[in-house]
Amino acid sequence: MTLDQARGLGVVALEQGNPALALQIGYGLLQADPEDAFAHFLIASAFRQQSRPAEARRAAALAYRHAESGPLKFQAAQLAARISVEDESFTRAQIWLRRSLIHAPDPAFLPQIEADYRRVRALDPLQFRFSFSLAPSSNVNNGSDSPYALIEGVPVIGIFDGLSQALSGVTGSADLALSYRLRGSRTSETRALARFYTSRVWLDDSSLALANSFPGADVGNDDFSFSSVEAGLRQAFRPGGTDGNGLVSADLVAGQSWYGGSPYQRFGRFGLSQGLNIGQKTSLSLGAEVERRSFETGTNRPIDSLSLRGTLGHVLSTGDRISLSLSWRDSESDTRNAVSTRAAAYLQYAMSDPVGPARLSFALGAARSDFPDYAVGFILVPGGRQDETIFGSVEMLFEAFDYAGFVPSMTVRAQKTRSNVSRFDASEIAVSFGVRSRF
Repeated sequence: MTLDQARGLGVVALEQGNPALALQIGYGLLQADPEDAFAHFLIASAFRQQSRPAEARRAAALAYRHAESGPLKFQAAQLAARISVEDESFTRAQIWLRRSLIHAPDPAFLPQIEADYRRVRALDPLQFRFSFSLAPSSNVNNGSDSPYALIEGVPVIGIFDGLSQALSGVTGSADLALSYRLRGSRTSETRALARFYTSRVWLDDSSLALANSFPGADVGNDDFSFSSVEAGLRQAFRPGGTDGNGLVSADLVAGQSWYGGSPYQRFGRFGLSQGLNIGQKTSLSLGAEVERRSFETGTNRPIDSLSLRGTLGHVLSTGDRISLSLSWRDSESDTRNAVSTRAAAYLQYAMSDPVGPARLSFALGAARSDFPDYAVGFILVPGGRQDETIFGSVEMLFEAFDYAGFVPSMTVRAQKTRSNVSRFDASEIAVSFGVRSRF
């Protein structure tokens, strides 16, 4: 019997439900060539028929590793994904489905693979989201545009130190969010939540020199580092049962943050949100949140905040999506300068069809903050401090450069704040580069 005849007999054995014979043939083929990808694939399929998922997965992984052609790698990855789903190893199945995307022999397979991925992700009790970006910015510290300290209505002029002025450089950030389903049904679920976020700043040479230009200054990039961790629970349910409209969720979260490598704040928050479908193409999202933040060092007192938000979205006949978001936050504290209210509105427009190599989305908005009892040192700001901000961004997703469902992204954003306290007159232009999942 030739090797090709043996391969054919192995396939027939599987089709006739004889996995023992297929295993014998597969191991015989491995004696001729230990790196025979087809033999490993045959063995994996036979173990699958025998309901031996751990051994089947290992054989499918070897088939994927040793396959020299894209189609055989695709088949091996698809087989590994099926075995993982049957064994309820849903996270592993998602990894194999993404690998199969890389080697799909025809673009026609892609919609089905993406649909399979969404179904598997919905079954997986563990869900995770990870993103990272690098963003060159003209103002990494939200510093003042001017070196002069001015307060409208006060005839006093001062000079800001380097740290209070706008510093340019690059900000890198990473964000990992995890959730695990503790209990679930068709109408409700309970999840454990965890999140880790970190950002780092690298000042350019001129900004580093400016930050250290005042007597006694000893500023380094680590002084701008920020990290936070949080954990909590989420309870979600569908009002009205399986036929209900929308989803209600409640989150309870506690966490800790660090700034410049030192403990910064402890925080806890409770939030409620609801999503509603208004017709087939229009949706409404509403949310409310209460939060307390306490400072680890210094004399600042805890800050209690109440936030409200709402977003109305609509899908146009072209497939483009437009949405309007409104938000309001009120903060109270025994620390005078922390008492504030903020209102914001922004409009988003996401195009359904790419323009050239990129899919585009746009955002434009404005915000106003009011600090009624603000003081700079011993000087009480007449009428309180008011900040007015306008901002906009353009995001580009380069879906033509897809790899395993991940695509590069670039976001250009601009922001300008006008304040009656010149420390908060600030502007920023930043370009961030990152990677995002398409689904």
